[in-house]
Amino acid sequence: MTPAAYVRSVIEAKIDAIPNLSLEHVHTFMIDPSDNTKEDLILVISELVDGGSSYGNDQELDITRQVQLIFYYPPNYEFDMSEIEKSVKQVLFDQRIRCFSDAGHVMTPDNQNIINTLKFKYTEEEV
Repeated sequence: MTPAAYVRSVIEAKIDAIPNLSLEHVHTFMIDPSDNTKEDLILVISELVDGGSSYGNDQELDITRQVQLIFYYPPNYEFDMSEIEKSVKQVLFDQRIRCFSDAGHVMTPDNQNIINTLKFKYTEEEV
């Protein structure tokens, strides 16, 4: 399973623990062209470069996987963005997927969406 698919499966399994996020708006790699909501949060999961491997006896023992989650909020979003992001962090942390970067909220100049990018890493054992 790819890192993006793995993280999506974790979020899917615990979607009830994340307020104001619907699975229909959780995507991997790109936003589905049919998802043109103007009121709801959209979450995109993509992959980053692997963070390195550990070796022993000339074999790969584990590899550090990295993913990023980009939150797209409409400009007039009414719910607590921080609460949603904390919930996602906790759901992933419970599966040993740790957040190592929180870019902070910015408004895009093109369509005025508010976005935030969170980066996560986890260790995948190869043995």
